[in-house]
Amino acid sequence: MKRLLLAALLTAASVIASGQQRDIFRQLEEHPGYLSGTDYLCPATPVKLTPAPKGYKAFYISHYGRHGARYAWQSDLYDRIHKALSAAEKEGNLTPFGQDYKRRFDRLYPEVRYRVGDLSQRGWDQQQALAARMYANFPGIFSKGAEVHAWTSTSTRCVMTMSSFCLGLKAQNPKIALTEHFGKYYLPAILPMDQSNPFREKDVKETPLRFDETWEQYIRRTVDYRTILTRLFADVEKAVPADKQWDLVSYLWFFAAGMNSLETDLDFWDLFTDKEKVDLWKVDDFQFYAYAWPTHNGYQPIVDDIIAKADDRITSGRTGADLRFGHDYTILPLMMILDIDGMGHDVENPDDIPVWCQTHRVPMGANVQLVFYRSRKSPRILFKALLNGEEARLPLETENWPYYDWETFKARYARH
Repeated sequence: MKRLLLAALLTAASVIASGQQRDIFRQLEEHPGYLSGTDYLCPATPVKLTPAPKGYKAFYISHYGRHGARYAWQSDLYDRIHKALSAAEKEGNLTPFGQDYKRRFDRLYPEVRYRVGDLSQRGWDQQQALAARMYANFPGIFSKGAEVHAWTSTSTRCVMTMSSFCLGLKAQNPKIALTEHFGKYYLPAILPMDQSNPFREKDVKETPLRFDETWEQYIRRTVDYRTILTRLFADVEKAVPADKQWDLVSYLWFFAAGMNSLETDLDFWDLFTDKEKVDLWKVDDFQFYAYAWPTHNGYQPIVDDIIAKADDRITSGRTGADLRFGHDYTILPLMMILDIDGMGHDVENPDDIPVWCQTHRVPMGANVQLVFYRSRKSPRILFKALLNGEEARLPLETENWPYYDWETFKARYARH
């Protein structure tokens, strides 16, 4: 499998010969799970972190996290696949592979059909594990006197995610003073661009894309989606009108990737060749970037909230954490504003999008953490950024990466 995937990746890389592209494809070869894109599960395994500078101790975490693993978010995904397969079966239009695929699908359909958008059991368990890792990494932050506050979007899966994460912290230390917050009043720090946010800023200046190619044009030159459907249907046009074929293929891809989030042994990736998996991953990268980049500056209120709450902790001396829980379409613009690990790059060529905007970096349970440190011997506050638990880079000068100066952060990111 790995050898076949490597061959597919090299075929894709041959079109674009840049070293950065080759590095990305090498990562995909080493971690084929990345091809699940935003349905990849954020790892909760231990990560080796760089010790703090001498005399400094962690005292506060500012966090933004995506909800945990969930069932499909598209309201009609399960029903649409069910309808297409059932109609084709009735008409004798399924291939032998299509018949086998439908048998597998039918085993799962009764369980998932009414669970659209719900946090899954795997998502609940994942948040507990992410909370346990945060505690294990920084136990001093949650010692006696620590205060933890959590905020969430109004989405049920985000509310469940917040509760699971907070219970995970409580499991490590039942004495933590922890408060959960919910409501539209808090949306500027969670979903600033959402239509339901009563404080939404109306004059956000958009950042235009540097290329003219549309997502639809990119799909047509990247994915042979009709060929994918020939594996399921003997007569593709009879089963799916030409103008609906891409929609169904995209649903089938999200469906296969979504198995990561469920407690099941079923696998639906065999519908796609290795090259098609790469191509579909690239299409998802394109869509994500093209959607998020133009309005990413509209998510500045999250950064404003991070700065305000951090300064309050610094001034008051209180330890603990501020936790925010939202969605992929919000945490990605936050990553772009921060330019964390280069994700704020203004892409000129759409073929370079996978270098700068990779959907698997916004997985289920994705999280950005700023961890703050102080010393009794210096008034200087230091912090480091973690992306999905790993130490990350910001476009700030520092003599001691991964540690940065807090005042330097504010000089770049605060509104002036």
